[in-house]
Amino acid sequence: MVERYDVEGVRSPGGRYSHVGRIGPTAELFHLAGQTGVAPDGTVGDGIAEQSAFVYRNIATVLEQCGMGLENLVKVTIFLTDPDYIDAWRAEQKKAFGDVVPASTLLIVSRLARPDFLVEVEAIAAKD
Repeated sequence: MVERYDVEGVRSPGGRYSHVGRIGPTAELFHLAGQTGVAPDGTVGDGIAEQSAFVYRNIATVLEQCGMGLENLVKVTIFLTDPDYIDAWRAEQKKAFGDVVPASTLLIVSRLARPDFLVEVEAIAAKD
């Protein structure tokens, strides 16, 4: 089981994330490879909103295939290629995650593996 919480003495999260994701001693850890905005048929999403939706659908599919759901996420790391994409990406993550708020790091990078990729998200999940 994943426990999420914030700590006193550190500024409250400004976004939808937790300071800490804690897992129990018997949990298995799963490190998900970075997911990009590509549909199962290989189509790259058109724009940041569609690519973000594909990213979170891919993550949900990987978790499901491993017997988990989004509630099993402990930590996500998000890579965006433009700070102007933050609002659209954040809206798609909120739609996908609902009330799940894993620990999170957001990075703005100059580019990803392919120039048409606008977002990539890697994740760590855990299950008992």
